[in-house]
Amino acid sequence: MRPTRDTRQLNWLLAWAVVFCDIGTSVYYVPGILYGHVRDATPFFVILTSGGFVLLALKYIEISWRNPEGGGVVTITTKALGPMWGCLGGMLITVDYFLTTAISSVSGFHYIASAFPALDHYILWLAVLGVLALAALNIIGIRESATVALVMAVGALAVNLVVIAASLATMKLADWSVVWNQLGTAKNLPSYDLLVGFSAAWLAFSGLESISQISPAMRLPLRRTTRLAMAAVIFTMIVTSPILTALSVAVLSPDIKATQSERFISELGLAAGGLGIKLAVVLTASTLLLFASNTAIIGTYHVFLALANRGFLPQIVALRNSAFNTPHVAVLIATLVPIAVILMTQGQLALLGDMYAFGLLGAFVFSSLSLDLIRWRLGRRDFGFWLGIFTTALVMVAWGVNLAEKQLATLFGGTVTLVGMLVAVGVRRSWFLDLLHQIPAVQRLQARAYRASESLVEEELKGLVTLADAVDLKPLYPGSTLLALRGESPRLVQEGIARARGKGESAIYCLYVEEWPGLFDGETPHTPNEEGIKTLRHALQEAKDKNIEIIPIWAISHNAAEAIANAAKELGVDAVFVGVTRRSAFYHMLRGHVIKGLMKRLPHNCHLMICN
Repeated sequence: MRPTRDTRQLNWLLAWAVVFCDIGTSVYYVPGILYGHVRDATPFFVILTSGGFVLLALKYIEISWRNPEGGGVVTITTKALGPMWGCLGGMLITVDYFLTTAISSVSGFHYIASAFPALDHYILWLAVLGVLALAALNIIGIRESATVALVMAVGALAVNLVVIAASLATMKLADWSVVWNQLGTAKNLPSYDLLVGFSAAWLAFSGLESISQISPAMRLPLRRTTRLAMAAVIFTMIVTSPILTALSVAVLSPDIKATQSERFISELGLAAGGLGIKLAVVLTASTLLLFASNTAIIGTYHVFLALANRGFLPQIVALRNSAFNTPHVAVLIATLVPIAVILMTQGQLALLGDMYAFGLLGAFVFSSLSLDLIRWRLGRRDFGFWLGIFTTALVMVAWGVNLAEKQLATLFGGTVTLVGMLVAVGVRRSWFLDLLHQIPAVQRLQARAYRASESLVEEELKGLVTLADAVDLKPLYPGSTLLALRGESPRLVQEGIARARGKGESAIYCLYVEEWPGLFDGETPHTPNEEGIKTLRHALQEAKDKNIEIIPIWAISHNAAEAIANAAKELGVDAVFVGVTRRSAFYHMLRGHVIKGLMKRLPHNCHLMICN
């Protein structure tokens, strides 16, 4: 059974915002990291790599529309090379996400500390606490809002453009000469040093893969939406990242570049426009970086869920919290590893940046190569195909150089990938099952993970339907009352029965909405969770021997109020019964207030009835 669900909420502008909130953060830490390696040649290498970024971005357009189910590198590599290679791609993107969480959190607090210097000595622990706070928010189930992403992306882009304009307005002829000389500093470098700089500069475009993760949420036609979104990503990155890098290296003094490498852009804002612009950079940079850290956590646990659904990770990883319906085990793993990385590196951005390259470029290689193989099988031999082969070669060279040059990145990324693949193969071939089943706690968790699906065979829930099914059944079971259930609600069911009897009707609709927060939809469930089963079973029992037919409906939505209002409209009811909420204001802030949402969304001729 598959519930109908309107997941395609992102037009091209919102899709651009989600991607820009990820890829756009790299400008805040990459110039300083690269400057530590290649000094004045930093702008040259960022501009050089921009060409490769554009070529790869064009391939990600096709990767996204060819995989409307999402899944990014896992899905495209599975289709091209098989499940085990797809699992390997998943492990590589997981390494990337781990480092994204760590580097974004650390960098975010560096920018905050640039406005509040007293925090400089506590950045390490603030970053750890920040990741822990994000873990708590994701266990509760924060709803990633594309609208919030749009506001943040537009704000960050606007501030970046102001910084660029202010810098250009204050630059003198000597400064322009410095910029020009920077672009020529690489001409005397040996070929291998050019390769090293080119490979390192790919860090400036990390986050590009996120567009292939949100394809299930993008509006149809998917090809058009993806093209427009990626065109906006390419344009906004090209007009900000290389220019801000060149200006920061040219305008900032040697002392600042030596001591403030973690916050080049805010220092550039101060130098070009004063304290006001610096504070604007700090505000937009820190919020965007922490948002990117949260997005990486979400991406990580969605990869875990996808691998668990494919049988590469134990089902315990996909276990959902009974209170919030969030994968708390996956969330904990997705946050504890980055915390360990932050502590291990002592929050050094240069070290984190070096470690970042392994998973980032590895995922790029697998995605690009997989698309080439799919094109080959489809008989493509046109210019676009060979340009794609050239792009894959560029990324493979960059990855190979980084593997050789950045031993710590190779050691960390290789170890995490190896451990992940051993676990995946072990789970796939049942190596660890007997051992795991010896542990009582694991037995209990495993039982919970399967209890919901096993309960579906119970006799009283054989009539469970989707909203589309309920609409088809309406001529046989007409009713004008919809009960929106959340947990066992005897009073609510009795009120609904009383109303149906008073109107001379023989059926009422009982809807349970499983909240599935997030833009990275991934694999949504085909069966209800444990709470949904208990709720609908209880409603059926309450109506037993009452001569009222209960139509139990299960739906999935990122927004419960929207799903209930849509059900009321589709079923043509004139009354919706809901229970009094027992959720806290903090919970409503993260997941939305259902009653307030219904008041805005219900049809005008439909009454909202709230029962104690």
